[in-house]
Amino acid sequence: MNAGYGMHVVGAILGKTTGKSFFVCASNDVNNQNINELFTVDSEGVKRVWSTFTDALAQCVAGRGDFVFVSPNYTTAPSAAELLAAETKGVTISPLGEFNGYAYTASRATATLPQTATGALFTVTGRVKLLGIYGEVTTILGATATNAKLIATPTVGSAVDICAAVAVANLAVGTQLGITGTFANAMMATNGAILAQATPTIIKAGTIGLNTTANNTGSVKWRVEYLPIDPAAKIIAA
Repeated sequence: MNAGYGMHVVGAILGKTTGKSFFVCASNDVNNQNINELFTVDSEGVKRVWSTFTDALAQCVAGRGDFVFVSPNYTTAPSAAELLAAETKGVTISPLGEFNGYAYTASRATATLPQTATGALFTVTGRVKLLGIYGEVTTILGATATNAKLIATPTVGSAVDICAAVAVANLAVGTQLGITGTFANAMMATNGAILAQATPTIIKAGTIGLNTTANNTGSVKWRVEYLPIDPAAKIIAA
């Protein structure tokens, strides 16, 4: 807590509010021990780390400007009752995780292509503004004629193609994949350089997946940049 690292983290977080800061983190979360060590019981004897939104929000006081921060690995979205409690008390619920100064990010380790199917790449919790999704070929893709596209599949509602398909047979190691944000445009597949996503896309809770039209070999890793819209909304690797 008093080490330079701990003081930096505490200062960065507490600088966002004049109220108290609480944390939601599951007991089996890989970050649980670190978060509990950094954010011990406060000077008034109030515990700051909780395993549910309900418990954390119960510690918040209306009008004080309290924050509830959520561990990157916590995948349960707040319920309607919890969101109402946060709104009534004026509490901000915000994700913790990889923030590059511009957007939150999430990465998915390299994996083989889905085989004539849609394979989930990322899980989306709550609505987010997708600012970019980038793939990189890590094992050369096979010669079988294959088209690929990205699909947003909501938990409630119908799936939407967030780009048109592109031919991916024989893509070399290092080839980058991405989208423009215009659904009618084909997914980009270029080596060396690729355009950034020009148009942000609003994605509902559900998954972002890769769809292929054939069985093919090869492997691709993925990374996303996004901003949460709903409280505690985030993207994590599926």
